[in-house]
Amino acid sequence: MLFVALYLNFQHSVLTFVMVYARLAIVFYMLPVLGERVLSNLIIKNTLISLTIVGLWPCFDALTDPEQGWLIILIKECIIGLILAFTLCMPFWIVIGLGEILDNQRGATISDSIDPVNGVQSSILSGFLNFAFGAIFFASGGMRLLLDVMVQSYRMLPRGSSLEGIHWEQAGDLLVVLMQNSILLAAPVMLVMMIAEMLLGVFARYCPQLNPFSLSLTIKSFIAFAVLLFYGFHSLSEKPLHMFSLSAFQQFLP
Repeated sequence: MLFVALYLNFQHSVLTFVMVYARLAIVFYMLPVLGERVLSNLIIKNTLISLTIVGLWPCFDALTDPEQGWLIILIKECIIGLILAFTLCMPFWIVIGLGEILDNQRGATISDSIDPVNGVQSSILSGFLNFAFGAIFFASGGMRLLLDVMVQSYRMLPRGSSLEGIHWEQAGDLLVVLMQNSILLAAPVMLVMMIAEMLLGVFARYCPQLNPFSLSLTIKSFIAFAVLLFYGFHSLSEKPLHMFSLSAFQQFLP
């Protein structure tokens, strides 16, 4: 009887681990700061996820409906993890969008390269800002904040929670928030670059032999980096970093 009890306890623990892994793994794999270019070794990443699960194990004991099949609970956990990852990736996507907008306005998208964090093709400035925001995230205690968010998510939606009444239309609203914040952060630089383009046009009008395109990239790049130097990193540590919370995730809940 002792061995049967140990086996059943072990089986229950393994099933609990798998269900919790379904939610946490999606978040860890989708976060750009923990992307495959940062933690390229799957063994290291899965070890990190496993240690997180073991450390937060008391939070996973609650099961709202034990009569549900483990496959149904697993599918629900995957859906919850996808929604949670989508909301937590918003600050990083805002920073990437900021870099893409600025590089597009200064004409530097012709030199797109591979982003070392995400492993996809992106503009140079978006890759740099994403890497810099990742450093700010870790320096500001981002991993502890990530663990707190995971704990709060299990308090809001324990294992086996019903997904009826989820507001799926909030995904479109989050895309609007993504574009709004990216444009808002890029607005000061875009305004100064627009004035620079107007002055270049006036200068080219009175100096026809001058090729304004050959000077625009250099001048607008200098202006963009000069303006971004005054407010860029401070704004990254204020606006996007404060969005790394469950406030967007709560909008999906009924």
